[in-house]
Amino acid sequence: MLAIFKKISDLADKVSLFVASLMVLGILGVSIYGAFLRYILNSPAPWPLPVGRILMIWSASIGIATGLKRGEHMGVEGFVRRLPEKAEIFMRYFGYSFVVLFAITLFWYGLWETIYARDLYMITARTRISYRWLNVAIPVGAGLQLIHLLALPQIIKEAREKDLSDIDIKVDKSKLNL
Repeated sequence: MLAIFKKISDLADKVSLFVASLMVLGILGVSIYGAFLRYILNSPAPWPLPVGRILMIWSASIGIATGLKRGEHMGVEGFVRRLPEKAEIFMRYFGYSFVVLFAITLFWYGLWETIYARDLYMITARTRISYRWLNVAIPVGAGLQLIHLLALPQIIKEAREKDLSDIDIKVDKSKLNL
């Protein structure tokens, strides 16, 4: 069963990384276009700023899930690495349990806020972009995190392997008798 969750998580990660990359590219394009219109042509358009904001929030929301998948979220790695193996694994699961609770909370309230939002054009009334485009990024990002957390044992295993490979082994070459 864990292998199925791992495959789903890997597929979701590839798709979300691609989509987030396109969104960052979109932010760059929209920002350059908006700056060109504003400062070169002296004719600012009303839509580049809100569209850039939406793309930024979406790419950040998706990027958080991608970072979680790779074990690149914030943590107290120096402390955890020094623990005995069983205590280290326990601490990693303990820490991830809070991530699971946070992702579930974020998903639930983000979904609720998206469904029941009454401010239809909060981004800007002139461009008529619905506020829900911002809201829906939260449950989507949290849902991606939950998908990755289904493969939690694999995430912890990969994080431990990464931690062990990061340890520098210093060797005095003069003592090797080469």
